Amino acid sequence: MHFTDEIGAWVAQQRWHAGKGHEPRFRLLDARPVTGATRYLLMDDAGTLPALYHVPLALVAEPIEPPDAVVSRGEGGCLVDAARHPEFAVGILAEMGVDVSRVTGSRVLTGEQSNTSIVFDEDGEPTIILKLFRTLHHGENPDVTVQRVLSGEGSPFVPRFFGSVDAEWPDVGREAGVAHGTLGFAQEFLPGVRDGWAVALEEAREGRDFTAAAHDLGTAVAGVHGALGAALETADAGPDEVASTATAWRRRLRIASAEVPAVAERLPAIDAVYRAALERAWPRLQRIHGDLHLGQVLAVPDGGWRIVDFEGEPLRPMRERAIPDLPPRDVAGMLRSFDYAGAVAAGPDGAGWAAACQAAFVEAYAGAPGAVALDPVLLRALVLDKAVYESIYEARNRPAWLPVPLAGIDAALA
Repeated sequence: MHFTDEIGAWVAQQRWHAGKGHEPRFRLLDARPVTGATRYLLMDDAGTLPALYHVPLALVAEPIEPPDAVVSRGEGGCLVDAARHPEFAVGILAEMGVDVSRVTGSRVLTGEQSNTSIVFDEDGEPTIILKLFRTLHHGENPDVTVQRVLSGEGSPFVPRFFGSVDAEWPDVGREAGVAHGTLGFAQEFLPGVRDGWAVALEEAREGRDFTAAAHDLGTAVAGVHGALGAALETADAGPDEVASTATAWRRRLRIASAEVPAVAERLPAIDAVYRAALERAWPRLQRIHGDLHLGQVLAVPDGGWRIVDFEGEPLRPMRERAIPDLPPRDVAGMLRSFDYAGAVAAGPDGAGWAAACQAAFVEAYAGAPGAVALDPVLLRALVLDKAVYESIYEARNRPAWLPVPLAGIDAALA
């Protein structure tokens, strides 16, 4: 087997490989030595769009655990995923400018879908987490831009940012012949945290009051929006931006109406809400989270909420995720997430629980110092657009869950 084919066969089996719907066709784009490893960049040309994968590999004498971290075995040793090789892991942390003198160990977290996260201990305690991006894009990753800015502003609502590392690679499609992007970044590790989705499900299942937590979360989201609006580019929502949003809303609505009869029945009522929102005065556009839901927030024991994963909507091209957007879009995403938590955990009995959480969240967001104004008509349209998108997803992938977005549509129309 050719060396590139050997690596490609391993990449295709990883959870972070995004090309599950096609037979990959890999070629080696770049390879260069780094501390304790070699950094390979593999391009998969077989998909609808080419995808570039970040594959650092280390040569070690003996196999390592788990078995799927081993790429190949030969007389010279074992080629393994370098993320699990301490010399490489500490080396890339040092490359970010992080002081590694107190680092005493590292481990890879399991369960990651699209990246690889490595936790580092300092003097025996976990203090740093490094997110290694597996799919690379030209330009700085929005997660890095936003977390660096928020941490620099002293925001209490994100983990502290420690550093990042970039790379460049050949790109014949660019005038300079090279592209550059983010390989990974490091931030504060928060022990004992739970993601908001898990916490909310537990509370909804037990029927416990979650409004205080929802209120605190509304304050956190408003704080993040305020800091981002002050530190990064903002723009007026002019006619072109409003028209572009209208086109996106109606495109999703057409698709949903064609695939979900219940949405087709509600099309005139939904479109009426859209028309009303398009005639309102919109807030300034700014950097937002872009994919905000309960799974993107962390509950810190006795420490409130931290918001994470600012990469934006996964299906959007990277360059689009940095374009200023409507802050209420994040609010709408969280409101829909409360609906899902209530429905998944408690079925129809969860509707009241979700509504109480939504009211507390919106009240806190609207009342936070420097918060972006929430026009109820615009917010209603954004909630509807999110639920319309969810109806498409559920009809295609989880038909049993289709009643959840449909109930959300009816609630927004009521």
